[in-house]
Amino acid sequence: MKNLIYSFFNLYLILLAIASSCSTKNGDLATQKEEIYELVKVDSFQVDNFTRISILDYSSEEKLYLGYSLNEDDILEISENGEIINRVHRKGDGPNFYGTWNPIGLGFGPNGQRIVELPFQVISYNKDYEIEQSHRIMSPLPIRANTPLGRPPYYQKNDTTFLLVGPSNYLTATYLIHNLEGKDTLQNFYQLNMLTGRTETVVPYEANSIYNSTENIYPELMGKSFFIDLDSNELALVQNLDTEILIYNLPDLSLKRSIPIIHSEFQSYSPVPIGTPFSDENVLVLNRLAARNQKLLKLDGNTYVLRYFTGISQSEYDSRNTEEKPYIGQFDESEQRIVIFKNDKQISTELAGIKGSLILALPKNRILVQESENPDFEEEFTRFSIYQLKNK
Repeated sequence: MKNLIYSFFNLYLILLAIASSCSTKNGDLATQKEEIYELVKVDSFQVDNFTRISILDYSSEEKLYLGYSLNEDDILEISENGEIINRVHRKGDGPNFYGTWNPIGLGFGPNGQRIVELPFQVISYNKDYEIEQSHRIMSPLPIRANTPLGRPPYYQKNDTTFLLVGPSNYLTATYLIHNLEGKDTLQNFYQLNMLTGRTETVVPYEANSIYNSTENIYPELMGKSFFIDLDSNELALVQNLDTEILIYNLPDLSLKRSIPIIHSEFQSYSPVPIGTPFSDENVLVLNRLAARNQKLLKLDGNTYVLRYFTGISQSEYDSRNTEEKPYIGQFDESEQRIVIFKNDKQISTELAGIKGSLILALPKNRILVQESENPDFEEEFTRFSIYQLKNK
């Protein structure tokens, strides 16, 4: 009997050891499947200029940044170490000038073109800043900007270049909504055919979008971040309040797939009726306190980076805001999180926010970040940092 008990005991130990071994192996396998990342500052540079400048785009073929100087209204071509190597003034009247409006969009186009988007016109320049194409566009919202707000993405079909343009590329789309019909028919972009000049609205809001779940609206929270991946012929789009990244086929702009987003913290507030004044307290609450997706970038391979603002409570805002130093929560890196997606799957560990503005993706898993300006005195330079996504 003792031998039988002893045999059963030995068998139990063997099974326990096997189970423990399998559990360890499975745990190791899970660890191997999900890598751990960090964003590391690997470089920095400054651009010396009498007024502050903004960088809008980068060309890996020309090894150039494309930027714009405030107040001087010059288009700047900047080397990778921050030297201004070409300064072009095209604001004003005359041949190859674009008029008196400031650009709202600026970026590189195909074949070395420079694309300048104005509130009512889109111009493509060659490398010598001679106009190659110019098209008038009917914008529902004139924008007066001190500097370009973003870059108009392009894609091609056969020999025709298409641009995605319009004011809601850069501003909340609620500025375009004046009644329920306008809300129901709203689409995300104006598509401009650079060969014919024809424009049409494209990419409707999806039926399951939070914006279609109510007849009310979310002022200041109908912005979006997006990019075009020319290698995979895809448009990636994330709305301020949605919980998925939408991927569209190019050139037909059909929805291809969606990537779920899991926010660790995402404080939401109620929408308001259409027509509510922007000075209304509930609108101010949405603007000041509500969480939102802010910036979507694509790094090497199939790696996406999403920065979002977690949102804050009214009491948190009140304790941080002063008349001398107004508090803007969405720019507070301590209330921002960065999410990494690898092959359409979210990495579970979020990264802390980075001080400064995420501008654009660079080769080798790098991100260009514009550092904050000194609030106490005007600097005659603008600083930039470069962060790289690395495995820990």
